[in-house]
Amino acid sequence: MKPRRPYLMALLFALIFSSCSPEDNTSTTPEDPNVFIFNGVSYPLVSAIITDENTTTNAPSDIGISLFNKTSSEITGNEDLDTVAFVYFDIHTGSLENTTYDTIEDYDISINGSFVDSEFNPGTILLSDNDPDADVFAQSGSVTITNFTAYNIVFTFTFTRTDGQVITGRYDGNYLAPNGIN
Repeated sequence: MKPRRPYLMALLFALIFSSCSPEDNTSTTPEDPNVFIFNGVSYPLVSAIITDENTTTNAPSDIGISLFNKTSSEITGNEDLDTVAFVYFDIHTGSLENTTYDTIEDYDISINGSFVDSEFNPGTILLSDNDPDADVFAQSGSVTITNFTAYNIVFTFTFTRTDGQVITGRYDGNYLAPNGIN
């Protein structure tokens, strides 16, 4: 009986070591699809609001896309909010299509903003179209829409500031369209 014991012990150790393979100890976290990144820091994007910026019926439309790190009910409610991350750009088009838009003239990106009495205060401005001589002005920008349906939008965006810093982002999810969008 004693000669079997070393064989059983060897078999037991072999099973223990083979069941603990290296791939069992590694895990990958899925990439968050709704985020913008600036200077190596990721800022979550929770909701999108898409509006038709056209104020006259005969003029070509600007479609505005606003992204927030708060829910659309928080943004459209009358409650005061703080630590708001905000991304805005508009696309000069009559309707959104699955394509790349390379001419983005109106844009703003900020962090640590707030809503007080339904008025938005931008906080730290990371990108703004207000002053072409400022570091936060974009020397280039593009938005690539890969899916747009009545309820969902998927797109990526990239802006390069005049100081060379790059802001990238992506959004894949539902959107609120208060005034209807084509």
